[in-house]
Amino acid sequence: MFRLLAIACFAACILMGCGHSYHWSKSHPLYKKAPYGKLAVAGTSEAFVLTRSAWFAKKFEWNPDSIQLKATAFCEQVFLDELRRAYPHFVTIPDQNFSHFPEESQKLDSRIFMKGRLPEQGVTVKDSAGEIQPYILIIHEFIVGTDLKRETYFDYALIHNESSGKKTSTHISAIVSYTLWDNEKQRPLFSAVDEVQRPITKPTPDDLEALVRSAVKQIRINLYGGVS
Repeated sequence: MFRLLAIACFAACILMGCGHSYHWSKSHPLYKKAPYGKLAVAGTSEAFVLTRSAWFAKKFEWNPDSIQLKATAFCEQVFLDELRRAYPHFVTIPDQNFSHFPEESQKLDSRIFMKGRLPEQGVTVKDSAGEIQPYILIIHEFIVGTDLKRETYFDYALIHNESSGKKTSTHISAIVSYTLWDNEKQRPLFSAVDEVQRPITKPTPDDLEALVRSAVKQIRINLYGGVS
């Protein structure tokens, strides 16, 4: 009887997803309030990367020689515009005020790590007007491609596995890693890796725009949900 109950419980756990699930975000114990009307952003100029460039060039009918620059600039602009719509007081941190900071690793889970630039302790980052914004959303990586899985990039037990050649695609996708930085106390308040998928019908630049907007929406949802 006990054995039957154990088997039943095990089966129920499988069906309900009770197996090990990784933590794709991490909050500081003192993260008590998400930014609402005011936000700064940093790191976008070097965060965006397009994978499967030839695929996107063919589908979008963009020049293969310039697809990487064109697509990443397009995504960055959509990303900034969407944040600007969401936050009444929104500023970007100039590259020269941010790009010199060292790259550090952050542990989100026993197997999930992310890397990105973080300001040094004791150093507050200023915007182009010389003001100190209380919160900075630091974008570490924004990877765009097809059928991407965040495990492939951020699970240290899997990142060295060879990926099989891609023949067909069902989704265009984005993987974005980021940190909400307390600029006054110099500490990471919330860090996460998000995965966003959009089904492919007949892909156009409008789908790419919608994908980036969905990523911004997911970031905002997580910023509020991550409050301790």
